[in-house]
Amino acid sequence: MGHPSSGKTTLVDALAFELGATNRKGSVADKTSICDTEPEEQAKGHTLQLSVVHANKDGKAWNLIDTPGYPDFMAEALSGMHASDCAVAVVSCASGLTFNLRKKLEAAEKMGLGRILVVTHVDGDNADFDGLVEELREKIGHTCVPLDVPDQSGPGFSRVRCVLDEEVADWRTRVMDRVMDNCDDEELMLSYMEGGTLTRAQLDAQMPPAIAKGTLIPILCCNPDSGLGVKDVLEFLEEFAPTPVSNPRFEVDGKVVIPDDEGGLLGMVFGVRSDPHVGRICTARVLRGTIHSGAVIANGEAKAEKIGGLFALIGGKDRVAVESARAGDIVAFTKVEHVGHHEVFALEGDPMHEVVFPKMPRPSVSAAVTPKTIKDEQKIGEALRKLETEDPSFVTTHDALTHELVISGMSELHLQVLEARLERRYGVQIETRLPRIAYQETISKSAEGHFRHRKQSGGRGQFAEVSLRVKPAVPGSGIVFVDKVVGGAIPRNFIPAVEKGIREVCEIGILTQSRVVDVEVELCDGKFHAVDSDEASFRRAGARAFRDGFEKASPVLLEPILKVEIHVPANDAGVIFADITSQRRGHVVDQTSEDDGHTTVIEATVPLACMQTYQRDLKSQTAGEGTYSVEPLDYSAMPKGEQTRILAAATLEHDDD
Repeated sequence: MGHPSSGKTTLVDALAFELGATNRKGSVADKTSICDTEPEEQAKGHTLQLSVVHANKDGKAWNLIDTPGYPDFMAEALSGMHASDCAVAVVSCASGLTFNLRKKLEAAEKMGLGRILVVTHVDGDNADFDGLVEELREKIGHTCVPLDVPDQSGPGFSRVRCVLDEEVADWRTRVMDRVMDNCDDEELMLSYMEGGTLTRAQLDAQMPPAIAKGTLIPILCCNPDSGLGVKDVLEFLEEFAPTPVSNPRFEVDGKVVIPDDEGGLLGMVFGVRSDPHVGRICTARVLRGTIHSGAVIANGEAKAEKIGGLFALIGGKDRVAVESARAGDIVAFTKVEHVGHHEVFALEGDPMHEVVFPKMPRPSVSAAVTPKTIKDEQKIGEALRKLETEDPSFVTTHDALTHELVISGMSELHLQVLEARLERRYGVQIETRLPRIAYQETISKSAEGHFRHRKQSGGRGQFAEVSLRVKPAVPGSGIVFVDKVVGGAIPRNFIPAVEKGIREVCEIGILTQSRVVDVEVELCDGKFHAVDSDEASFRRAGARAFRDGFEKASPVLLEPILKVEIHVPANDAGVIFADITSQRRGHVVDQTSEDDGHTTVIEATVPLACMQTYQRDLKSQTAGEGTYSVEPLDYSAMPKGEQTRILAAATLEHDDD
């Protein structure tokens, strides 16, 4: 994992080549990367979805999981972390430790993952490896210690040396201190305290558990483009990185599951893709037991299904059929429709168990969608459903209030990528726009309304007269209808028609075609005609009388309010605070610090109307470092000036129609 352009996919390509997964080293720049195989990835030169590279070398099985650098695709990164035994964070010597990477490291720590830092671009003109190490130790902690260091920073970088081979090196002493922080061998601890050193064998034995528990975060370096130092990184991972056996970390039913090949099958899906040739492909990790090609599996809720094929994945496009996979392995299987993203599975008939998955980020950017042609309209529903199954941070809804088809994701870039995927894979073209805001309408005082409906056009006519009173109701009560007609002014059988007419107009809206809420309606009086009155006449009269009273009762527009949580670098907090309060009509509820003061978390309430393009603005204000999440909170009365503007715009729109 890493920030965009840090070199993580290039590192995966280099490691895959060293492991023999490919016979030619891939290149992001040349569009030959083993991981970035989607047209959208090749066009942008960046990883946009998770990919797995499987390799076997010297009797050992490897699975390298490459994840997107953009925070817009954080769900992919979280899924990849959850399926892993160790998080390798790639840090560019050119850009340093970014806010984006700090958030990913924080997520890895919360998952209990061991972390290893690999520094790239050490050969850059302005590279400063020593300065970066100090930055990492300051911002992440003194658990970060370099183990492999370059002979020099800059274009002269020519080799990597290991500090563990230097008996009197200062960094070696710090490595020993960190590994002993995790040591529970009292005899070894006493020996270290007395002698102040460890043998290389003792140090090597203590490093894997220290990395797994986070008391040591090794810093390595390499140049994945040229291959310099890549073998050193690979050898370090082979010897010291946590494995499924050395560090079992998955909790099943609240207990850590031991990866036993002979136990009952239990697996979890952490990736889903749709392939135009083979259909749905699920990427899964086997937590316990063994899965065989052709096995019949179930997730405990839907019917059991026979998997169509079992594969080891070789990057974003290639896969190799396998007969079976054991505990700890990562595999893909096809033709299973009822086991989805972040779900567990077992063999048919076996008991189901619970695995806790990481919380996925909530979509924060939305667009209303219109299919371009009738043909697109016929295919769009199924196509969007398939994209939803692949991406847990992408949601499609039919807004019952605005009657729009709305797609929601993490950013404009996220939605653009999915739009391109929609057209390329499924041949569906769409037009997008900002979604219409579902305002609500209510009143602020009491008023009376009246309407007489009379129509005569030969033969039987139409007649109904309704008098009513409207007043504000308790918030959340909706429309409260009270019948106060006395003396038979309106026959009992016509009163439901009056109520129906009122409720119909409340659903349609009066000011902006938005739903009317929290109004109490008292039906007071009326008149009827023995021949000409009917239900339709009273329904129409009730609706028009309500409209008359509503317009006299100082109507108010209610706008949706969002609960917003913004994470930004501490240096940008003042700008963001001012923008929320002065430019977006927001109210800051709380402001806290995390990440040892390097990150500021701002909690605020902000009108939805002021947040529709916020992702773009926040990115500009924080150089792409800020992130935020939103969730619906409540409705609130709109300021008069803003209401006047909205009503004027609604009038113009109505006139245009």
